[in-house]
Amino acid sequence: MTIVVPGEVEPESPLFVAIPGASGAPPMSIPTGAIIGAAVLTGCGLVAVLRQQAWEFPVIHALNAVAGRSELLDRGVHALTSRDLLQGVVLVALIWYLWFDTADVSVRARLLTGTFAATLSGMLSRLLQIVLPTHLRPLHTPSLGFVLPMGVEPDTLNHFDAFPSDHGAVLFGLAIVIYRLRPRLGGPAIVWATVVSVGRIYEGYHYPSDVVGSIGLALIVVSMFDNRWLANLAQHLLALERTWRPMFYLLAFLVTYQIATLFDDVREIGRGVAQVVLHHEPVDGS
Repeated sequence: MTIVVPGEVEPESPLFVAIPGASGAPPMSIPTGAIIGAAVLTGCGLVAVLRQQAWEFPVIHALNAVAGRSELLDRGVHALTSRDLLQGVVLVALIWYLWFDTADVSVRARLLTGTFAATLSGMLSRLLQIVLPTHLRPLHTPSLGFVLPMGVEPDTLNHFDAFPSDHGAVLFGLAIVIYRLRPRLGGPAIVWATVVSVGRIYEGYHYPSDVVGSIGLALIVVSMFDNRWLANLAQHLLALERTWRPMFYLLAFLVTYQIATLFDDVREIGRGVAQVVLHHEPVDGS
């Protein structure tokens, strides 16, 4: 039986496996999470390309069979997928909890690099959505005969690909970071990220492969960033927390707020600026 002292992290499973190097070279460590994540991401990509109609359409049909029948269900799921408080805020709050639950610099360094990695996985997911060949989301696929749940707008997210889910990449990335450091909190965090992601499938924003693929991507990036070199670098950055404490937490609040909302404000401002600069459209009627 393992006893966990408050303020300490729980035991964790090994992150790296050693692969012998050639010609007497030192062993090369490869993150097992990255290997698993790459297999998951690749497999989901193949499903999306080759087996979507055979394997994923039935899942969408099963979930969509109850859409529009219960206002309570539809509105509840829509609140779950559209309110930041029920999505990223929950997981970012747990990151803050872990931060202040310990004064261990090495643990805080892993929280710092892990949170950055989860955010980066969301950015990479959006990049893949833009550059990969577009497949229509369920709510925009005529052959599915998709019934819109109450609250879902018919023209939502109709301008870029859905694979892999950027929401899923960030949410599961944060949940994986939490699980690595505190499994007893990470388990519920992963369950909550799953609930939110299933809600997005129900509303027709994603296929299952989009969500599971995002887990693979998050696992790749978070695992690659969980290494001693980056942890040491983060520990040097944490010196700012001791010497510039007010400024450090001011910036930390602003950054984690944006992560919790998936940078909605930044993206909205960027779209507005792009409209004015590229199309010279008037702002507020001026």
